[in-house]
Amino acid sequence: MIRKKLFRYAKKPVLFRERGKEILRIEALSDAVFAFSVSLLVVALEVPQNFEELKTILQGAVPFFATVAMIFLFWYQQYKFFRRYGLNDVGTILLNLGYLAVILFYVYPMKFLFSLLLGSWTGIDLFPKAAEKGIAVIHAEDFSQLIILFSTGYAIIWFLLYGMYQRAGKFHHQLELSAYELKFTRKEKRGAFWNGLIGVAAITMAIAGMESIAGICYLFIPVLLVLNEKLFKKSLHIGKKEASGSHNV
Repeated sequence: MIRKKLFRYAKKPVLFRERGKEILRIEALSDAVFAFSVSLLVVALEVPQNFEELKTILQGAVPFFATVAMIFLFWYQQYKFFRRYGLNDVGTILLNLGYLAVILFYVYPMKFLFSLLLGSWTGIDLFPKAAEKGIAVIHAEDFSQLIILFSTGYAIIWFLLYGMYQRAGKFHHQLELSAYELKFTRKEKRGAFWNGLIGVAAITMAIAGMESIAGICYLFIPVLLVLNEKLFKKSLHIGKKEASGSHNV
């Protein structure tokens, strides 16, 4: 009884009504694909034959977890979309399938880039097999191609998510989105589009031979997140003022 009273007052009002109450078949497939993406990373880790090999695997923990974190981010974005809107139309299914396909392809380039960056920053050799064979991990002239490959996958993933939110906005009458929910959908769509543009900017810089600036492009992500949130709050504030003004009239 006491617990009910305590949590009754702590409970926050639900601003966005979740329409995806049941797990759709496309979501079940998506979860399997995301699980398989992580499995690919695990399978790539060979069982160490001695302590030196174990240390090499442990040194690669940071790129491994960074890649898993990125996969989880993309999974969470997709999960929240289907929970919020529960869309199951052909267009959304096709966009989601493209989203999953790109993520599957994106796993190894992500881990390779994270491993390369960590190795260059710390001096840790995360590519011992290449060293044993005397093979260069990457040539200087190929680094721009790696950035282009990574950024292309990044941009496509966010543009596909943008397309999914675009469809959610298109069906706002059928979904009976409230004024708040419609503004929130626009915020998410805008955020996905801006993230896609970050990838496009990095590609442009890499093609122009400015690889260092291409990397700096990704540092603007937090800035855009804050700006997007401020624009969203501003739109809510304007909406409240308009609503109060109409009531006064």
